[in-house]
Amino acid sequence: MTIETPLTPTPLQANKSHRKAATYAIFGDLLFIVLPLVVISIVDVSVGRSLFALIESPELSFGSAVLFGQTIIKVVSGFAHSKPSGAEQPVFVVAMIIVFGLVPSLVVLALLLSINPVPYGLQVAQAAIFVLGVLAFFTFGVTGHAESLHHGGKPLKISEPPLVNKPIDEI
Repeated sequence: MTIETPLTPTPLQANKSHRKAATYAIFGDLLFIVLPLVVISIVDVSVGRSLFALIESPELSFGSAVLFGQTIIKVVSGFAHSKPSGAEQPVFVVAMIIVFGLVPSLVVLALLLSINPVPYGLQVAQAAIFVLGVLAFFTFGVTGHAESLHHGGKPLKISEPPLVNKPIDEI
């Protein structure tokens, strides 16, 4: 007696497949976000500065802001494709990312651009916010991207076509 495998994946198998694909996509996005920081670090080391000179420069805060912004895009995209019953969860997640991630990274960026020399505490805060940005991007980004894949990644349908090119009597 042979057991045939199903031709269509089970929901659990599909979910695992979507999460795996989303993980690769998020890692790819993360590599391109971090790429300019790697280049700046290579240049810093080649001109005789420390590998940790990046912590003193505002580029790390700028990278944090990009990470939090991209996280918001992934979350909103995932929720838009899955069309949850209520808007409370996506609103809460996006608000949390803005309040605890995007705003602090932009405040630290502004302080780094206006204070010279850069205080040690601000350098530590910048590095911590960047790490938080990477973690948030990976955690929420994988989930949002997987939701988009799970629901086909198709563009959202608009219930009513736009009024452009309609005769006036049909409006």
